[in-house]
Amino acid sequence: MKIGKLALMTGVAAVAMAAPGALAADTRNDAKTPEAVRPNLVLAQNFANPGATASSDLAMRVQALEDALAARDERIQSDRTRLLTLEQQYQYANLTYDNGRPTFQTGDGRFTMSLRTRFQTDFGAFQQDQKPAGFAGPRDLATSMGVRRAYLGVEGKAYNDFAYEFRINVGGSGVEGLELSKAVVHYIGIPNWHFSFGIIEPAFQLEGNTSSGNLMFLERPETVNIGADVFGGNDARRGAEIGWAKADVFWAGDAVNATLYFTGGKSHSALGRGNGGDEQTQMLFRLGNRIWSDGPSNLAWGMSVAHVFNSGTDAGGGSASINLQDRPQIRVDGTRLVSTGGIAAQTADLIAFDIAGNYENFYLGGEWTQFTLDRRCGTAAAPFTGGVCAGQPFRAIADNPTFQGWFAHASWIITGETRPYTVASLNNETGGWQQPVPSRPFSLRGDSWGAWEVAARYSYIDLDWNPTQTQTATQLAGIVGGKERTFDIGVNWYMNRNVKLQVHQSWVSVDRGSATNRSNQSQDLGITGVRLQFSN
Repeated sequence: MKIGKLALMTGVAAVAMAAPGALAADTRNDAKTPEAVRPNLVLAQNFANPGATASSDLAMRVQALEDALAARDERIQSDRTRLLTLEQQYQYANLTYDNGRPTFQTGDGRFTMSLRTRFQTDFGAFQQDQKPAGFAGPRDLATSMGVRRAYLGVEGKAYNDFAYEFRINVGGSGVEGLELSKAVVHYIGIPNWHFSFGIIEPAFQLEGNTSSGNLMFLERPETVNIGADVFGGNDARRGAEIGWAKADVFWAGDAVNATLYFTGGKSHSALGRGNGGDEQTQMLFRLGNRIWSDGPSNLAWGMSVAHVFNSGTDAGGGSASINLQDRPQIRVDGTRLVSTGGIAAQTADLIAFDIAGNYENFYLGGEWTQFTLDRRCGTAAAPFTGGVCAGQPFRAIADNPTFQGWFAHASWIITGETRPYTVASLNNETGGWQQPVPSRPFSLRGDSWGAWEVAARYSYIDLDWNPTQTQTATQLAGIVGGKERTFDIGVNWYMNRNVKLQVHQSWVSVDRGSATNRSNQSQDLGITGVRLQFSN
């Protein structure tokens, strides 16, 4: 039995040892063996390493995230730096010094403040003939000097939508003294519009629409001065204004400027108001239209109307009155050579038309003005009871005295500069006709002599109304205010944008007197005027 078991085990082992070779031979020789049942022995290093691939992809993703985070941090830091810069600019005021005018401005430009000054010193000399016996007019006007204007002020804007101006004047017409000349706030948040409140200076009539720093002559003509004094014009007034201005309204090059004013009394005067009476109140309207421009040359017309609602201090005694008068276009002597005297009138009207233009360095302009007063029947203390006033209260209108005047002026800028025209303005500081800007400011170190201009003006004012009419039962007496004719010729030297010297000679003819003696105040005289001005 043992021998049989041993033989069986030996045979099995022999078969087991021979089987791999047989199988290999069968595999090589049997082409029909399916692929699925044949072992596919491939070395492990021939396969991609799944662990290595996953690690590389993860590293790339991590790197991309790190780059994105770094870019985000860079953007955040850039935005933070930009905001910090803007905050610093907002808080930091820049200083510029253009045209001799210091201007402070915040970095965002929403706030500005400019320092403004204007100084005018005048010298006037009068040449009067010896007056005959019986002469009742002024015999010896005072040759003297005076500070005509001395403005100190600030102006600017706040939050872009508001502008402001504040100015005091320590000069005057022969008498220096402190006065509040301007204190106004403008709202400019609506395109082409402005709304102003405070102490204003209405830009009214042709030369009233031009800054005193840009005047061609030492003083504005009589018609403009009377309009300012009586009808609430460009004197400093308590009031409000609404204005609209726009260029290219009807065609290219045209421009329209319309402004409505409501004014009270002068800021520096107590005249026109008192206990039991009303303050002076006026309404004014100015319409201007530049109808043509090619840049340096312009043509414009304008219309001015005004109504006096109350001439002031009209208490129960009925003391309201209006006096039309003016000096002879210089202020070193305060004497008025023509004057209507006080007229019992509470209301009055003004209308004026003007036209002006320049062709390169030649300029020509003029204006006609009419004043109409509503003369009352008298006062409560002395009513006029006859004729047109019979049975009427003393405030009833008896008649309408009417006065008029006009002027024309011209200039030639020898050195070739032009007088620019500005359409839109908040006030008469920047609007209307401007003075020339020297192309080559004066300097002794070179051959530059600034800009030179010769100018001439003729003005006429008639303050007579039915001068020979006497008071009767059916009419009031006429008014003898006088007539004044003035011819002015002068030379203006614009040394630079800030300094100007003017030398003028005027010839004045006054025709005035009583209804029966027109010669007792009539006279002819000459006036030499010199002004030195600094303005920024």
